[in-house]
Amino acid sequence: MLAFMPLNPAPKFEKHTHHVVPAAWQKRFTSAGDAGPYYRNVITQENLNAQGPGNKMSEEYAYIVFDEYFRPSDRLEDRLSTLEAKAIQGLDRTIATSVIDALARVDIAYLLAIQACRYPDQFRDRLNLGRYLAIALKHYSSCPDAATLNKALRSTGMLPGAAITATEFERLKAASEENLANELEQILDAHGYEAYFNPELIIEAAYPVAMHLLGLEWHLIESVAPAFILSDRPVPMRINYGFGIGLSARLGLRLSKPTTVLDDLPINAVKASRAEIDAINQEVRGRARQWICGPGAFVHNL
Repeated sequence: MLAFMPLNPAPKFEKHTHHVVPAAWQKRFTSAGDAGPYYRNVITQENLNAQGPGNKMSEEYAYIVFDEYFRPSDRLEDRLSTLEAKAIQGLDRTIATSVIDALARVDIAYLLAIQACRYPDQFRDRLNLGRYLAIALKHYSSCPDAATLNKALRSTGMLPGAAITATEFERLKAASEENLANELEQILDAHGYEAYFNPELIIEAAYPVAMHLLGLEWHLIESVAPAFILSDRPVPMRINYGFGIGLSARLGLRLSKPTTVLDDLPINAVKASRAEIDAINQEVRGRARQWICGPGAFVHNL
């Protein structure tokens, strides 16, 4: 009689909506006395008055990972939340003092680096290929329609958020076994293919990005009244040598290629001009995919 090793307890898997931009950071764009930021959906033009983040600036199963038995887990989302909570401490100290000290600079750099690395856009294409990898390996091409295919995928526990579209299903049905085999080979040959199976490399990638940010020149500006905005893509998809970002309702940060030798001295905020505020807000608004938020109804006109 065969004896089977008992499975370890199932990993914690309670979250299906994962914030792409931390809710705690969104709350830092609130005016005193308000329940939260004002929001605008740049796709639908929907305007929302002051309220908490809720599920805004989030996506379903954005950071899902699996254990060795292919059971879904919240492990990566929980770890990202822990790292960002630590980084927010330095941001809050800067908000309270209008000064970026040496430790806060590291915290903020790491917050921005994690943000850049955790965008689903950065790995969605690879994950899409991974979906077809799973399909090819499991021979689901015999399913009669997309609904049946999605049900089959979800039943494995590997892709609980599976939502193959009718168009994607037709592509699969039209593909020959040879083409599927070729696609599988391309996936495995692709640079960085390990991210299909280990999304936690997001965290490892954040370290060199943070080091790059620390090597830039930092210019902290402060508005007299709350004026800066945040979007669901607050930092650029590709970090280079210059960009602007709102850190909070009153603080903005401009990063640029250094022209002098850098030091670890505190960075004191200087009064922001209207042009500087508008320039940073325009950058942040331009990077938005769906949501922007800020400390007043002016957000509804951006």
